[in-house]
Amino acid sequence: MSHTTQVFELPSRDGRACLRGQIDLPHADGASRFAAVLIVNGGWFMERDGFMGTASGTDRDLVYRDLAGGLIAAGIAVIRYDNRGVKGNERTMPAPPAGCSELETARHYLDACIDADVRQSVSVRTQMDDVEQVWEFALQHPQVDPQRLIVWAHSEGGLNVGRLVSAGRMTPLGIITVGTAASSPAALVRWTLVDRHAAHLMGWDDDADGRVTQDDIDRRYPGDTLFPVVGVSQASLTAPVDGWTRASAFDHFEKAYAAARSAALAKPDDAPYPDPEPDFRMVAASNHWWRQWFEDNQPQIDHFASFGGQVIIHLAGIDSQFSGPREKAFAEGRIDSGAFVRPPRLIYHPARGHSLRTGEPASGPMDDAARTQMIEEVQEILRGHPL
Repeated sequence: MSHTTQVFELPSRDGRACLRGQIDLPHADGASRFAAVLIVNGGWFMERDGFMGTASGTDRDLVYRDLAGGLIAAGIAVIRYDNRGVKGNERTMPAPPAGCSELETARHYLDACIDADVRQSVSVRTQMDDVEQVWEFALQHPQVDPQRLIVWAHSEGGLNVGRLVSAGRMTPLGIITVGTAASSPAALVRWTLVDRHAAHLMGWDDDADGRVTQDDIDRRYPGDTLFPVVGVSQASLTAPVDGWTRASAFDHFEKAYAAARSAALAKPDDAPYPDPEPDFRMVAASNHWWRQWFEDNQPQIDHFASFGGQVIIHLAGIDSQFSGPREKAFAEGRIDSGAFVRPPRLIYHPARGHSLRTGEPASGPMDDAARTQMIEEVQEILRGHPL
């Protein structure tokens, strides 16, 4: 189905950013107002297209754009936007100069797509305000039916939507979340920095003797896909004389977690996160944003306890951001507690990851079957609220 694209720019409430995005409207005879989906981004440097890796080498790697295309084809309008301070992604940015190194390419991306000064204004409050502003834009758009406006939220976007819903600041017809944890931000980060890291290190015990030696570390670290990415250096994993055991590994990462927490709580809210490096400026957010991951103990799923609309929660078994089995068990326990006005529907994808692609913990494109399922769920919610 052909469609019309309208771009928009909204001055942010704090005056430090301009929120840019687009609404795609299907062409349909006689339809003055459309049912619509607001796509709420994940955190960090996510933008309206939802670039999630280069696995396919096609535009299907742009997960939000790809999903939007399917919704538009089904006659549903879609609203997408860029997180504040983000102007593009590695696929849509101007090409870097030929022969650039990996570091030079990263710098080119930051220069072309990220405004570090604006990113330093990202906090819990500004994230919520930004989502609410785009939500209000969608509600007030003359070609959107405000009674048939659904939210599809990815990753941290689901947390921001939940906070707004529980505060009474937005009331969609229905909500679909993908890759959003059920447990609290504080519990999630503690698991990430302690449990996950300790279990990953002990996974290098190739001879199953209960110890990870320096030889194991020297052999496994260079090809590892986790520790180098999250900033855990090889030097920090130097093994004790008798090697790492499960107990000593947990103790090591507990101390690292405690140090990170203390540092976050000691810094002013408006300090940049992460700490700046002398020759590589990369600002993801303010320290206020980072502190929430140590202080917020409210389960994310509980934000939907008083919401009367349909909530559909998708959790993936191999999600790069959390333990799928752990989050599934936690979500089931909260749902079974009877705390919800309308219990969420929990859908578990044991072999899929953060972008609902089979076998990929983080990257897209979304599986065809999962993409179809998202569109069908939107249609199902709309059928419960006919014209």
